[in-house]
Amino acid sequence: MRNTFPIMLLILFPMLVAYNSCSTVNSRVENNTNNSIEINNIEYVTLPNGAMVEPGISEDIVDMMFKRIKAIENGDLVSFRATLGEMQDGVDYYYQLYLIFTYFGDLFDIDSDVFNDAVANGGEELTEIASTLLNSKPPLKNRNTGLLIKKIEHPSDGGLKVTVRNNKNEEDIYYFLYY
Repeated sequence: MRNTFPIMLLILFPMLVAYNSCSTVNSRVENNTNNSIEINNIEYVTLPNGAMVEPGISEDIVDMMFKRIKAIENGDLVSFRATLGEMQDGVDYYYQLYLIFTYFGDLFDIDSDVFNDAVANGGEELTEIASTLLNSKPPLKNRNTGLLIKKIEHPSDGGLKVTVRNNKNEEDIYYFLYY
């Protein structure tokens, strides 16, 4: 029972975030003359590349998100891991494993069922998967999706919400609880 809590947390958190984002109402957008855009009474700062950033998000965090998205685009696991904070406890450990698996599991051909079972059950299989994800240095694998950050903001339930657009002009949202 003790080992199932982290996996349940990893499964339920994205569902909660997705539920909250589905209930968003239409936004009111106004252009201002000072290189900012107002959406739902929040004035976003517009960067030279067109990305919008919610006020209060530091320049260091913005830079880190650009590096993180670039690492995902380039399949650069080493650079991605460099954007993650230092692990302080088990929550950080499982969260970082989940992030790395989500964005780079394809580089190692790790099946999602195998990963989820290993996290739920712990043991030697989890140790092997964690060692692979946290320590290996696979070759770069450019995904050629053209990910570009459109918006970085703080959702009401915490963390960061990063909206990206790919080369097919489709939007995707990445949630980072810890950054």
